[in-house]
Amino acid sequence: MQPDSCLAQKIAECNNKPGLTGPQRGRNSRRAGPGILPENRRYFRAFAPVATGHARVQQQPAAPAENDDWIEGTMNRIPTLLGCLFFLLACGDQATVGDDLHSPAGPDAGDGPKSPSDLDSVFDFHDLGADAPRADAGACPPGIICVGQFPFIAEGDTRLSNSSVYDSYPCKSSADESGNEFIYRVDLPQPGFLSAAVYDDSGVDIDLHILSSLDASSCISRGDKQVKADVEAGTYYVVADSYVSGGQSLAGVYRIEIGFTIPSQGPCLMESGEMARVGDGGNHLQMPATGPMVLEAHLVTQEEPAPYPATSTDELKAHYQLSQSRSGFVMMRSQVWAPLEGGTFYGAGIGSPNLFPVLDEHWYVNMYWTKDARPARGTRMILQDPQGSRAVVVAAGYETGPGNLSRIGGSPEETHYYLATSHLDTLTLGIASDQTLPLGPRICQ
Repeated sequence: MQPDSCLAQKIAECNNKPGLTGPQRGRNSRRAGPGILPENRRYFRAFAPVATGHARVQQQPAAPAENDDWIEGTMNRIPTLLGCLFFLLACGDQATVGDDLHSPAGPDAGDGPKSPSDLDSVFDFHDLGADAPRADAGACPPGIICVGQFPFIAEGDTRLSNSSVYDSYPCKSSADESGNEFIYRVDLPQPGFLSAAVYDDSGVDIDLHILSSLDASSCISRGDKQVKADVEAGTYYVVADSYVSGGQSLAGVYRIEIGFTIPSQGPCLMESGEMARVGDGGNHLQMPATGPMVLEAHLVTQEEPAPYPATSTDELKAHYQLSQSRSGFVMMRSQVWAPLEGGTFYGAGIGSPNLFPVLDEHWYVNMYWTKDARPARGTRMILQDPQGSRAVVVAAGYETGPGNLSRIGGSPEETHYYLATSHLDTLTLGIASDQTLPLGPRICQ
């Protein structure tokens, strides 16, 4: 298709989309109230799924529209076309995915919108980058969206899918998943940790399942907000399915993020010794230590310039995006900034945020160590499931706490999500004998 004819077709499509005309669709506001999608974003999502950011999926253009008068008919509604500009990318770069992006999908009971708070921030793609990699469309079968790189970030609208193949899954057979769906295929070269998160608006409920084949009986994991699984090398399918409640499909606009993390593997040797803690009266903690681990809040990093957060949620969604972009670790983050606790801003660690790398914050650990006992910033410690081989290499020395000596330490939600633990679950913590270990998930051998 030539660019001129493609442009005419795309603008005609934008103009003719039922229910999406009118100047109110063109408000070019990047911010909206909590739980409200900016109107211009509703507009271009109607053609979805379209992805922007780390993996951009584009719908293949149809045949050129025969409309020589499109300019006169559309120029008076330029504001309503702003949301369609993403589709003009297809005129010069016609990546295809499957046939027409219709596919079968998946599972999970619905609890309503999946967002920590304001969906307008969650759906904000302004800082994801124009040179983001794209899903590989080369050998993608009809009806499937193929994921080429991680993290994969896309958006869609299940109302526009012609597929409703899966009605229920053994992962949760009581959930009615008979609404429309989209299927995302991931081809994994080696074993690792596959995860996905979904965000949707009020009145929409899109659920996720991980399948090992295009058969509902192969369901490995499901989730209403997020889903995860330890997987072997091979092909897997993440299905975004519309939940049905009271006979009504809760289909609609959603954003999906898919990630794949390959844990490091090897020994998890820890140094023996003791840790002096504030107020322990000389009764120091023997290390490695096993005990309750706190779910900690987020801290400001060196890539987040002043002014620093004035509330517990100020610029928090931007922090989530930054953290995920540096680690590639996908999950639905929900924890807020650390409280003031004598500092001048929320999310303050020890010293200046300029000393805190993003990746270290993502996998940090704290203890109530004394000033003299506190390890140097970036010291590797290991948090391990005392009953198994699952562990996370964490960064110490940036924060002191928690103040309750019955807890051995604390780590943020990313650590707990990978370890499948919750606030105050029992873990083993110690200083790594090998200080060259990479931060993040590890399989102890």
